[in-house]
Amino acid sequence: MIDLQTRWNSLCDRWAASGYGALSAEDRVWLNIRSLIDSIENGGLISFFYNSGADTLPDCLAALRRLGAFAVAREVERVADLFPKGVPSSIDERNSIISAWPDAGPHDDLVAQVDEVVMPLMSDLEARLSAFLKDAEIGV
Repeated sequence: MIDLQTRWNSLCDRWAASGYGALSAEDRVWLNIRSLIDSIENGGLISFFYNSGADTLPDCLAALRRLGAFAVAREVERVADLFPKGVPSSIDERNSIISAWPDAGPHDDLVAQVDEVVMPLMSDLEARLSAFLKDAEIGV
């Protein structure tokens, strides 16, 4: 059996070579959830939006639901609701909107509240992802 890191490297290679659209539904779950977890753990949920993770936000929300991580999905949607016309798929557009939010205002308050809720859910999300990967045998 191929180890998890080798499987992840293979997925990333396929993504780089052929693009997101060429990934299987299972690969997309892994890519989206891993991106979300890494963003949250390295800068809070807002970092998911100002980095490339939110490029595939609808797929990420679907992946969270597929894993039964409904509480995390709700928190992602709370931050997504801060974008007045919906979350742009372009990182530059998202960053422009985020940069225009006033400092120390209601946006920051909501993001801080969301992080307080979502951070303790990361170990459960990791466990759900691990179980999914085992069941799906991705990259084997």
